[in-house]
Amino acid sequence: MRALFLCLLATACTTATTPDAQDFHEAWDQGVGAYVGLAQTATQTTADGVTTYEFDTKSGPMCLRGDPFRMAVRDQKSDDLLIFLQGGGACWSTFCLAIQKAPAGIPHLDVLAPDKATNPFRAWNQVYLPYCDGSMFAGEADADDNGDGKLDRQQHGLRNLTAALDVALKQFPHPKRIALVGSSGGGFGTIPAVLLVRKLWPDPEILVVQDSGTGTGKEGDPAFLAKLISEFKVQRFFAPSCSGCMESAHLTPLLDWELARDPKLRVAAFSSYNDSIMSSVFLKVAPENFKKGLLEATTPLHTAYPDRYKRFLMSGTMHTTMLGDASGLVGNDLTAVTLPPDALEALGTIILGHIDETKIGDVTMAAWLAAAVENGAGWQELLDK
Repeated sequence: MRALFLCLLATACTTATTPDAQDFHEAWDQGVGAYVGLAQTATQTTADGVTTYEFDTKSGPMCLRGDPFRMAVRDQKSDDLLIFLQGGGACWSTFCLAIQKAPAGIPHLDVLAPDKATNPFRAWNQVYLPYCDGSMFAGEADADDNGDGKLDRQQHGLRNLTAALDVALKQFPHPKRIALVGSSGGGFGTIPAVLLVRKLWPDPEILVVQDSGTGTGKEGDPAFLAKLISEFKVQRFFAPSCSGCMESAHLTPLLDWELARDPKLRVAAFSSYNDSIMSSVFLKVAPENFKKGLLEATTPLHTAYPDRYKRFLMSGTMHTTMLGDASGLVGNDLTAVTLPPDALEALGTIILGHIDETKIGDVTMAAWLAAAVENGAGWQELLDK
């Protein structure tokens, strides 16, 4: 930690030959924390124990089409903090299936339900981030895709994430444990978000839970991920010493880089082998190729960090095990979704699971997550046949 402290004081940091604990200084030097403290709250409302914050768009945070970004907090007087990154698609120049508005409040989802006995996070303080930027909480891009002189995409994901974490830091400055949980696009978002969460909370253990957002890209096609990195303008998350990060077909090398530098970081990753939404809608690959890419992307992480990176990979086509009801994504406003016509058929067959019902053998996702939270003997690598 002394090396990290001295590096942060220096005008320029050099890469250490041996990684220090929580040594993310290269990413921080590239500006991962550039927007800390800059967002301004426009309104603040409280209902049923949940406070919703809406941010002034002029200060940076906003949704895909320019609507205000909102986030919400439930203070349960806990020593532990749950940060939930919601899912809701992705949007780039040639494809857009994304949530474009941020509803108020916190949906009553499995791991956000304070009255659900099997929810291991039920008593934790909650910080909820709706997903409305289409760039996995990381983008910094404004784009005029059709050349008419008007912006079609305002992808301020990093500003949105930072604004929400600013609020969280003020309300919960000293949690003993943090769970950074993300579903679908939010699961992908946990990977870059780790860098900012660790910058703001340097001490507590961080458990990352990825719900159908493991960082798997197009197996054998690094150009696909490179296109998204370029369009979303998220290069600042990739440190010079992150070998192969910018050339990989998957986002998992960045997670590897983080795990190597932060011994207080653990990851619990869930996916089905043939996730219909990831394979057919977003990646447009055959289900068997998605499975191949999933294993290719995640197996090296478990091999390298068997006690800190564990998977719950099940057969079938399920997409997410924490959402259950898709209304949690968009609320009651159906105009909040950009939906391409060719996605309708696949979306009509989507399977959204619940933590009590999703299981491998006799182990439910609820039990597996509870063991992950406590880092107990019951937290084992589970791969369906």
